[in-house]
Amino acid sequence: MKSVTNTLLLGLSLFSATTLADYAEPAYGKKLFQQHCSSCHDAQGGMNMNKRSAPPIAGVRHHYIGPYSDELSFVTAVADWVESPDISKSLMPGAIRKFSLMPKITVSRAEVESIASYIFNGDIETPAGMKEHIEKMHGKHADR
Repeated sequence: MKSVTNTLLLGLSLFSATTLADYAEPAYGKKLFQQHCSSCHDAQGGMNMNKRSAPPIAGVRHHYIGPYSDELSFVTAVADWVESPDISKSLMPGAIRKFSLMPKITVSRAEVESIASYIFNGDIETPAGMKEHIEKMHGKHADR
């Protein structure tokens, strides 16, 4: 009986280690972003907000990277937001006025953290006209 329990525990720990390693991979975060986020937050439509259902992820990154410049705080802030969207905690009140509050989505905390890490580190697509939009809305020295 003891060997069955040990084998089961070993198998579970190997499964958990593999799963955790997957979450840390940028390619996995990108895959999750494409599955759960890109339909609303991709770069299609450029910065024409009338052709969008949500702000482009590059815009979200721009707003979050300033106050959360290290990866851990960025990932935590984005994951907290996705878990519980709250207008009073938004860094993008203009986007909420335009698109409404983001609906709660069904994604695990670990998956959201993987997506947020990809956004922080990843090679995300910047929509056409984003630089001009940032300058218009936030001034010429708003690059981050």
